This record gives sequence, structure tokens and C-alpha cells, in this order.
Amino acid sequence: MRTWVWLASATLAVGCGGRPSAWDPEFVPAANTAGLSPAYGLTGSVAVIDGAAHRLTLLNSPSPLLLRAQSLPLGTGLATALTSADRQTLFVLSHGVQPQRKPDDEPPKLQLVDGGTAPKLGESYTLTEPMDHLALDPNNEWAVLYGGSGVVVNPNELELVDLKQKGSAAVTSKTLRSFGGQPNHFTFSAPLAISGGDTRRFLIVQRDSDLVLIDLASPDANEVTVPLPSTDKGGTASSAQVVYDADSATIAVRVTGTTSVFLLQLTAPAQAGQDFSVVTNLVDVGGLPSAIAFVHNTQGLRLVALVGQSAVLVDPVTAITQSVNMPAAFTGIRLITDELNPDATSPNGDVALLYGPNITQIAYFNLGGAPGALFRSIEPYDIGVSVKDVIDVPGQDFFDRKLLETPSGDFYVLDLTNRQSAPMKTQSGLSLEIAPDGDRVWAFQPGALGLATVDFETLHPISLQAERAVTAVFDIAAASGGRSAVALHLGVGQPQGIGATVLNALAPSTATARFYSGFELGGIR
Repeated sequence: MRTWVWLASATLAVGCGGRPSAWDPEFVPAANTAGLSPAYGLTGSVAVIDGAAHRLTLLNSPSPLLLRAQSLPLGTGLATALTSADRQTLFVLSHGVQPQRKPDDEPPKLQLVDGGTAPKLGESYTLTEPMDHLALDPNNEWAVLYGGSGVVVNPNELELVDLKQKGSAAVTSKTLRSFGGQPNHFTFSAPLAISGGDTRRFLIVQRDSDLVLIDLASPDANEVTVPLPSTDKGGTASSAQVVYDADSATIAVRVTGTTSVFLLQLTAPAQAGQDFSVVTNLVDVGGLPSAIAFVHNTQGLRLVALVGQSAVLVDPVTAITQSVNMPAAFTGIRLITDELNPDATSPNGDVALLYGPNITQIAYFNLGGAPGALFRSIEPYDIGVSVKDVIDVPGQDFFDRKLLETPSGDFYVLDLTNRQSAPMKTQSGLSLEIAPDGDRVWAFQPGALGLATVDFETLHPISLQAERAVTAVFDIAAASGGRSAVALHLGVGQPQGIGATVLNALAPSTATARFYSGFELGGIR
């Protein structure tokens, strides 16, 4: 890579008054700060947080192989940051000045950054207390802030931010009634069709020993708290997994230490003043389930619980269970019905992908079949490696592809339609980054020089070698069309600072790549 571009050279000459004081702090990558990542990939830009200068350096590409930077101010005392599910927005949470000594000291806040090809600051929400953690609604309608860091902390206090509104009216402070537990996971439901009532979205809060339901149509109304059942030995249990079915307004919970699954049915109000009622049931599935999922077969809605080498199908209405013998002890399940039938409005049964980190098989669990059948078929495939995780591919071009990540760091590209898998042998410790357009995946080892890309059309891997250690790789849209791949090189102090190698993502080659450096010095006035 012979093309070098020094971005900061024009800014090094300063007047007689000396250099700006913002140049004095050494660049501190956000990875050195708890709750923050080194960089965040957005649809049209890469965001690098400089904690020392309290600013965000956004790298965007006017055209493939070109890179420019702009700096945006961030709040004081950065706590955490997350990208939205569509990667269009970066959410940054800050503590503000603590303790506040003057009326104009900066308060805690949540800032939104538009990460398109022309990045800019978006809405900002002021908070009354500093919060440490952030959870985002995949539909981009809500954000939840929790885990305060003041002198006195109420762990059950939440700040619910309605992203459809602006200003103070968007923020609802809510303290959950508690018997000692505290929030540890959040699930935003789709609209649930409650019988005899309105369709409602819920925030499902998992705590140490109970489940909390918050109606997002009325976030300031009283929440509903449902205690979890005890373990089979009489101890305190916690929720390990929460799933729901939108059409029946049914929630299922996999509970630690018990062979039973916990079912919650949301129904019409039982008495005046209520918006809905909750009917609970406990169903024994014959063993400790490793995963649960709602599916449809020709008999109707069923909850699948994977138990050893069996799949137990539970009728959530009658609590009747039926067991299916599996070819292996699968511990993971992922619905793939929509990927196989993207235009079908009412398939006669779901299809699920079964996998596990301790077996070398995957299987297609086809729940269709003749009327009244429990399932149609189970098609096992021995791929020679175990599967730790199944990663979705975004976009419309290769919606029927999945990445199968193995415990050893290798990955498979799985073609669901053709029942084909392509193994990709890698070095250990590689990280994967799927391009937002869904056409290719990038693999790299943080701290090493090597990186590679595989496009889903040809499955042809291209291996590349950077001239500096790679921190992360992001695939972003260029403003003029096309795409740029940005391999970041982050380091403390000169000469590294914030640097990047840029490649044409659609035709990557080190012969045409460009290296940029000095971003940490630019944009300071």
C-alpha cells in the first residue's frame, strides 16, 4: 500500500498564540474505557470515540478509496454507546459533570448521531441522574437507560426514552417495584394481539427472580410483576430465555434449575381499571431445556423445548406435550421460515434450524406436513464442526444465507435454499463483520495485519495484508455510490493515533488501497 495521505499536515502550523489546548491530551481509544468499544460501524460512516477530547471522530467516504473526517462534540463522562439495529444511528450515553457545582454544569444526557454518508448530531435527551447502561428497541422507537452511578443508586430505576418525541416530554422516569431483584435483560416485544383488547407492545424486564411487563403505550402506568417459579429443589430461580408469540399474546420463559417452562398468556382485563390480565401456567417438559422457541405446525401454535436428544412440543392452551426424537442432542434453535418462504403469507408449518456447540451436525426441522401431523421431517447434515452461533445476513440479496460461527473461530456460509454449506477455514481469534448491504463478510484478527473478505455471490475469499495492526474493519456506503472498506488502526500517541487503510469494498486490493493518518489532530479549533 503505497498511497499515503496525511490529513493533519495542514493543521500543524498554528499562530503565535501556540497550539490549541485540545491537542495536548493523548488520544485514548474508547476500548480503554469501560462500556465503550474502539469504534462503531454505521451505514455510511465509522465513529471513533476520543475519550480524552470528549468528541466523536466520524470517518466517511465521499467516493470509494477516499476518506474524510469530521469531529462532533460529545458529553462529559462517557458511559456507553450502542448502534441501532439498522446501524443508522449511534446512541451515546454520558454522565455529564459530576458532581455538579454550578447551574450551567453539563447534565447527564443521551445523544443521537446520524451515521449516514453525511453524519451529523441528532436529538439530545437531558437526564436528571447519571446512568451507566443502555438498551435499544430494534424498531428504533424506545431506549432504556438503567444502572445509575450516583452516591445513592436505585437499581430498579429506569429512564424510558420515547424516540418518537423530542425534549423532556420524551423521557419517563420509572421505578419498578422490587423484592430484592434488579434488571439484567430487556426484551422489546412486537405488537401483541391481546384478545378482547388493543394490540400493545411491551418491554419485558428480566430480573433476578421475577419478570416485569411494561406497557409501552402507557409507560407511566403501573407495571405488572410476575414472580418466577422456584427451582425443582425449592431454590430461587432466574429467567434464562424469554420468547413470545405476537398473534396469541403468549410469553414463554425458560427458567434455571427446573424442568418446567413458564407460560404467560395476556388476555382481556379481568376487572375494571385494568388494561390486560396475565394467566400463568407451568409445564413440565421432562428435562432441563437448553432452548425454547414458538413455532407453528399443522396442529397450530406450539412451544418447542430442546431437551437432551428430544424436541418437546407444548400446546400453550392445553399444556399437552408431545416429544420428537432428534438425530443429535441439539441445544440451539433458529426459525428460518421467512428466509425459505419470503413471499408466503401462510405456510402450513414453520422450518427451524437446529445446531449446537458440542455436536458436528445441523438439522432442518420441518414442522409442516399432512393435516394434524406433528412434523414433516428432520433433515440432518454432518458439517464436521460444531456451531456456536447463527448470524443473520441483512439485505435482500442473500436473505437466505446464514453464517455459522464455530467455537474454534472458523465459519460456514450456509445457503438455506439449496441446503449447501461452504466452510471457511480461518486463523484462531478472528472477528467477523457483515457488510450492512448484506453482500459480503469481513474477517480480521484484532491486533494483527491480516484481513479477508468473502462475497456471498461467489464465496470467493480474498486475503489482504495491512501495513499496520488492524483494530476493526467496517464496510460503509460511499456518498457517490459504491462502498469503501475501512480497516482502522488505533493506538495511543504518535505516530499511530487514529489511522485507517481504505479499500474499494467491491474490488478490494492492496495495490489500490490508501492509508490515512492523523485523524486525532484534525477538527480541533
